[in-house]
Amino acid sequence: MKQYLIIIVILVAVFPSCDEKSVASEDNISPTDLVGVWQLSETLMDPGDGSGVFQAVTSNKKIRFFSDGNLWMDQDLFCAASLKHFHKSNGTYDISRSVILSEECATDENIPEYNYELNDRNELIVYLSCIEPCAHKFIKIDSE
Repeated sequence: MKQYLIIIVILVAVFPSCDEKSVASEDNISPTDLVGVWQLSETLMDPGDGSGVFQAVTSNKKIRFFSDGNLWMDQDLFCAASLKHFHKSNGTYDISRSVILSEECATDENIPEYNYELNDRNELIVYLSCIEPCAHKFIKIDSE
């Protein structure tokens, strides 16, 4: 009986249980997941007390992701302090690091990077550079 207990303990230690999420990382986004047109659907602007939630917006603002790592925005969505805020804008994205780079928001020091994720509802969330939490949420309206 003691031998069986030792074998069970060894098997449990050597073969830990795993579910589907641990086998296929949720962070793995394929280029085809992003390629296409995404429309702004919600924004998050926390007032500083942690109570902020995404609010639906009526917007025609869109981002188009191309398969070559480039993107195009019909309005600049990320650098609010920029004088180009309402102009069309180009940028790039890096799937391996889940970042969008907007050279048009660049300062002398650096090119800002904006982290993004695809949630389980296939919504694209882009985290902006704010002191308090702020983000844009997009829904996919067209695939290429």
